[in-house]
This record gives sequence, C-alpha cells and structure tokens, in this order.
Amino acid sequence: MPAKQESFGRQIYLLYRYLVALEDDLLPGLGLQQMGLSHIHLLFTIGLEGVSNSGMARRAKVSKQAMSKLVREMLKLELITIQHNEQDSRCNIISLTDKGADTLVKIWEANKMISSEFGKHLGKAKSKRLLALMAELVDSLESEAGKTIHQALL
Repeated sequence: MPAKQESFGRQIYLLYRYLVALEDDLLPGLGLQQMGLSHIHLLFTIGLEGVSNSGMARRAKVSKQAMSKLVREMLKLELITIQHNEQDSRCNIISLTDKGADTLVKIWEANKMISSEFGKHLGKAKSKRLLALMAELVDSLESEAGKTIHQALL
C-alpha cells in the first residue's frame, strides 16, 4: 500500500475537497452563491467580447446539450444575452450582460486569490509549474480519449 503522499487518488480527492470548501467560502462573499464551476467556466468562455453559440460549445469543450442547459441557467441569472448574428443567420451571438461582466471580474479576482493562496504555500515557481503540469495532463488525457475530460464526465 503506497504512503499517503504517493496516493494520487487521495491527493486529488483532498485537493478537490479543499477547492470545494474554498468555493463555498469565496463565492457567497462575492455575491455568486447561485453559481457553480460550470457557470464560471462558461463566463470565461464567453469573455468580454462575446462568442457564437457554436464557438462557445467548441471553446468550452462541452456537448451542445450541456451547453444548452447552462445557457438557459445563465439567462435566468441575467448574466448573458443572446442576439441573432447578422452575418450568419444559422447562429446566435452570446454576450455578457453588465451583471455578467461584473460577475466575470469578481470571479477573476477570486481566481487571483486562489492563485495567491497556492503561491503562498508552494512558492510562485512551483505554483506555475503545477498549473503547467495540470494543463499538460488534461491535454494528454483529452487527446488519448478523443474527447474532452468534461465530455467524459457527462
């Protein structure tokens, strides 16, 4: 049996628990208690410039069904608007409302706090290295599976 430091699953689980607790602490303080990680991911995908519905699903790396559900939820929260694309009638443009843009800025600040917290414990260089390693792992897993990790989890 591996030592607890050598158990990949245990470390992932503990880090996940830490991030969920941090999310529970941070999001309500920012007025974001109705949001989950999927909503946050979608806001980053849309960005301040907006995106087409097909481009959004591709950039977010989620299925169209999952994207449709998230879009409906975000519309109810008044974080996004949908407008017809004048250049291409087959798609719509999804943009952030003022409330959505403000929320994105708040989330970016929360992201910086989390990054700072990790940096405080690991140091800046190790924190950047950890992020690069996680991105490399996700890319590798996605290319091997032929679909995104998020799609595999749905």
